[in-house]
Amino acid sequence: MQQDFTALPSADLGPRASLLPFLADHHLPYLVPAIFYWLISFVFHYIDTRGLFTKYKLHTSAEDLTKNRASRKDVIKFALIQQAAQCTLGYLMADDSEQFVSPEYAIALWAQRLRNIEVMVTRCVPYIGYLWPWAAYESNGSGYASSSAIREGTLGNLLSNTTQAFDTSQMAPTPFTSQEILFANAMYWVLVPLFQYIAAMVLADTFQYFTHRAFHVNKWLYKHVHSMHHDIYVPFAYGAFYNHPLETIPIDGIGFPYCLAIAGLDNRQAALFGAIWTFKTVVDHCGYDFPYNPCNIVCPNSVLFHDLHHQTWGMKYNFSVYGAFWDCVMGTSWNPYDSRAQAKYQRGKATAEAVTAKAKLRSQESTPALGTSTALSLED
Repeated sequence: MQQDFTALPSADLGPRASLLPFLADHHLPYLVPAIFYWLISFVFHYIDTRGLFTKYKLHTSAEDLTKNRASRKDVIKFALIQQAAQCTLGYLMADDSEQFVSPEYAIALWAQRLRNIEVMVTRCVPYIGYLWPWAAYESNGSGYASSSAIREGTLGNLLSNTTQAFDTSQMAPTPFTSQEILFANAMYWVLVPLFQYIAAMVLADTFQYFTHRAFHVNKWLYKHVHSMHHDIYVPFAYGAFYNHPLETIPIDGIGFPYCLAIAGLDNRQAALFGAIWTFKTVVDHCGYDFPYNPCNIVCPNSVLFHDLHHQTWGMKYNFSVYGAFWDCVMGTSWNPYDSRAQAKYQRGKATAEAVTAKAKLRSQESTPALGTSTALSLED
């Protein structure tokens, strides 16, 4: 099937209708991730409080009681403060002036680009001595040359007729073929957005790795800013955003949005990317290593990879927040299934159990003594 684009549709720029009737698109990039954060956190909190899927839990309740230095109440409070700061910055930085061409024009433009490439390739063929069957059109410019025509020695005539056809098409454009329209649709709806998302992931992950590592390497930054996040040694879902404001504002509130802008994401794309990014961050802190975790696509053993970084003995490793590329390149990667890492995990569990048992014993010993003291005072 051919679509007749003898002339490109109008290229007029203009705003597009909001995705949601009650909310302008430029508010989506900071509101969607914030809402998504609490929805996912609530799911994991429900799993945690109901004691579900305990076989996938990374740490014991004894570790939770003895290792974490931040209460869950404080974590919720500071997570809300962080999100308030992010939303405020998002509101101030929001771009409400986005302009778009129509999808019809964009698709036709990609089809025209493909047509131009075909012309260029076909005209270069006589000079390089080769012809790709997919690049050689029949003389009417609407179909592909058959391999039999090439085998029968009609290459010279075919090239001559094709060049004439394209010269004619420049004066009176022929309709785009179904293959050209299919390619143009794939470019507009799939390939270009996919490239943008990959570019955004590379930029954001690079930014996150080096800033995160800087907060560990610089003693002042770690002591006064980043150590707050590491008060949680046994991670849980909504602890993912338990950060100091001096870390939240420059990294999450300013740097991250600029990475998405450089990658060319529009407001809707940024909102989707932020939701995916938030899902990865929360899951990495959830404390459960479920099978078939989609986050493992970008980072093998994703939950354990980041959990190791939260341990006192693993803070110099696994700085990457989303992928493992920079850790591998910079020599800071530590496989959580390494025998040394597993031995440290087991030793940590045993220590936490011993501390909990000792505390329980002390509590039991002090209770009768308190009762006896009270009884004596009553007799007096």
